[in-house]
Amino acid sequence: MLQFKNVTKTFNGPQGTVTALNNISFTVNPGEVVAVRGPSGCGKSTLLLTAGSLLRPTTGDVQIGEADPYALPQNGRSALRTETIGFVFQQFHLVPYLSVIDNILLPSVVKKAEDAKERAQQLLNRFGMEHRAHHVPAQLSIGERQRTALARALFNNPKLLLADEPTGNLDPENGEIVIQALKTFAQKGGAVLLVTHDIADCATRTLQMKNGSFV
Repeated sequence: MLQFKNVTKTFNGPQGTVTALNNISFTVNPGEVVAVRGPSGCGKSTLLLTAGSLLRPTTGDVQIGEADPYALPQNGRSALRTETIGFVFQQFHLVPYLSVIDNILLPSVVKKAEDAKERAQQLLNRFGMEHRAHHVPAQLSIGERQRTALARALFNNPKLLLADEPTGNLDPENGEIVIQALKTFAQKGGAVLLVTHDIADCATRTLQMKNGSFV
């Protein structure tokens, strides 16, 4: 579902060229939860953004399903993300003035669906958020915000889920809800790539990263 082949990403900084990814190659297959571990600054976030077709690599190839996202025009790349990828961010990135249910429905602005409201309600029920449907993010706990973000990521039935420290800010109970959701997604044939500082209990495979490379 996701393939990196000899991917390098460099940035020009005040001290010269910085190599964030150094000749990275790996795959994430349907049914897998692949965790990338490593300290801050090792390149994990760059890896995730590149995997999500949000950051073009300097060299190397990225493939999502059958497509090379960076060979597509911008609108084609956006369509690929909408159709194929769900994002779960550490800082949630919920729209502050929208209710929980409207945040979950946000992907339907791009990809119309007749059953959008029904699907959003099912996700609300699944994550125990039905009583918070009309609250805005500021009225939610940290765990409730993460569950809302996860529901939004799953709304369009993606094939690939990208998660940035999905349990990093959560208490054990809410962390377990997220872990079980990732496991279930993979068991149904989805592919998951998550980055974390910690051991990921839901991972089927773990890759250790240091200084832009796997070690």
